[in-house]
Amino acid sequence: MEKAEYIEIKKQISFEKPLWITLLVVVADLGLLAVALKLLSVGGFLSFILSQIILAVFYFHNFGLLHEAGHGNIHKKTWVNTLLGHYFSIFCFMPYYSWKYIHQEHHVWTGNIDKDPTMAKIKEFREKKSIPLIHSFFWKSWIPLAAFSQQYVFFAYPIIIWKSGKMTPKIFMQSSFSVFFIISVYVTLAYLFPDTVNFSNFVLSYVLYMALSELVNLPHHVQMPNFHTSPERSKLHPWEQHITTRSCDYGFLSSILALNFNYHIEHHFFPNLPWYRLKKLRSIIKPKLGREYIELKGIAWNIKNRAISAKDVLLPEVSHPLLYNKMD
Repeated sequence: MEKAEYIEIKKQISFEKPLWITLLVVVADLGLLAVALKLLSVGGFLSFILSQIILAVFYFHNFGLLHEAGHGNIHKKTWVNTLLGHYFSIFCFMPYYSWKYIHQEHHVWTGNIDKDPTMAKIKEFREKKSIPLIHSFFWKSWIPLAAFSQQYVFFAYPIIIWKSGKMTPKIFMQSSFSVFFIISVYVTLAYLFPDTVNFSNFVLSYVLYMALSELVNLPHHVQMPNFHTSPERSKLHPWEQHITTRSCDYGFLSSILALNFNYHIEHHFFPNLPWYRLKKLRSIIKPKLGREYIELKGIAWNIKNRAISAKDVLLPEVSHPLLYNKMD
């Protein structure tokens, strides 16, 4: 896609961010939480399993809304996004500012294997030309090690940023606050409601949520073209994001379950476009890109690639001729 086409598309979409849409989702999600807690109180195996599935969906919704807040897509005022972002962080187990800063880097350096923080582990594997046995085991077994590891990084981010030399007082204070906030909330809830807020009631739902996160997130960039920093190229233009990004289609579940997070090409084209406008953007971008629009159906990518070795999926580098053009 050319820059002029990108600008023309931008004129066709609305970036308005009415707060009531998010609040409706919040109310609906609190209803899900109430149902899950009721099922937990009922007892019995079937009620427990249903509660865990509902909770996993509830967590993933809150991740989607935290993602929106981090991009400033909940409301035009920053403080509203920050306030709600911290609320969502409680229910998706991600310290708000830590996640936000890492995710911002991802968008700046998408496709750059040297600088995109979400590609750090893949870069390490490629440099060593091997994948540790434990990672290979978790890959084939579908156990969401990558998602668990990512959670650790978010909580350890203040220390990581300190050691990296990139620390500024603002980033350190904000990310430390988010970590302290979320841990304080968990400790308080466990103290006030010990019979409900305990490990046994939520561990399975958390594992299901981690598995769902990997299921949705991995196909967006893994096995797509990427590049190393060079004099010719260090980052992509906004209108080039489809080169290193895929979208996924889950039918009606795209909106209900994933809050359109799976329309990932669209999101990378316009990160500040609210989730409920991505479907319209998809109807514009998809025909314009034609064969360059890479879309996966359902969980077919996961089924296919989990059946083969992790090294065959993660180690091969994929290039694209446009990635070696000089920057404008």
